[in-house]
Amino acid sequence: MRFFALVSALAVAGFAAAQEAARFGSIDVEPCNFTGGQDVQVNYDATSAIAAGNSPDSVSVWIQGTFNDTGNQTPFFKIADHDFNDGSNVFSSDVTIPAQINDLGASNWVATAFIEYEKNGLTQFGGVSNGCAQ
Repeated sequence: MRFFALVSALAVAGFAAAQEAARFGSIDVEPCNFTGGQDVQVNYDATSAIAAGNSPDSVSVWIQGTFNDTGNQTPFFKIADHDFNDGSNVFSSDVTIPAQINDLGASNWVATAFIEYEKNGLTQFGGVSNGCAQ
């Protein structure tokens, strides 16, 4: 019975993550595990967000790590911006991660794409993070 409860909880968590991707698109950073000063490629795909009725006006890509001494999360640091005024639904950019993050005593960096979109006359935003194994 406990095994079934665990499997059910994992399935619900996976479904919730899939719903977030459907609402806000998806982001991928290559290489997935990065450090300051490293060149990475950021890829954001808004296809599922558009299908969910959340057509982004813009996307901002931010990174956030975990402090090694406390386990607390760092502030977010912006690494890329894009306006979707060209009719595209994909944003790709080569970015150099700021070298200064190496001085923070943090690791396990994750990229999050925050989109801004208009729905029902209201400007809204939401985000989705990459699922990199640390």
